[in-house]
Amino acid sequence: MRKKLLLLVLFCFGSALFVGAPRAADGLYIGVKAGSMNNDASGFDDSTNVGVILGYEFLNAALGDIAIEGGYSNTVDKGNAPGGDWEIETFAAYGVFRSAGPLYIKAKAGALRSNIKALAGSNTSTDFSAGVGGGFSLGIAQLEVEYTRIKEDVDFLSLTVNFMTPF
Repeated sequence: MRKKLLLLVLFCFGSALFVGAPRAADGLYIGVKAGSMNNDASGFDDSTNVGVILGYEFLNAALGDIAIEGGYSNTVDKGNAPGGDWEIETFAAYGVFRSAGPLYIKAKAGALRSNIKALAGSNTSTDFSAGVGGGFSLGIAQLEVEYTRIKEDVDFLSLTVNFMTPF
């Protein structure tokens, strides 16, 4: 499963390198994301999640861009847990700031609904979530590395490729 994830990330990165059009100032973007979910609970190993993003940049100011962003992720490689495996599914909505320039920093905050499943059962909750990261604009694509606090004991370290749409 990790080989498939690596191939997906390499494909997305490679696709972004060949994009040559200038980046749109405002508008809709879509993306794919993959990374490691770290559960700090005792005995839990990391799981691997893959997700999709849909966002809209609506303010392009001198200091940076403001956007709203929604996302979904699900486990593709379960992590080990006491007595079995664990997985997590997330739905999120964020307000996002990206600084100006081809190399930028990113900050986001919003609400996230998570469903964690383990042998002992499942736990669904809606919590405040925030993240920070950095990125690089490649034409109409953005390549981002990001750390997101999912909930009190779960973090997500991810690589994202966003593609700007023509509308």
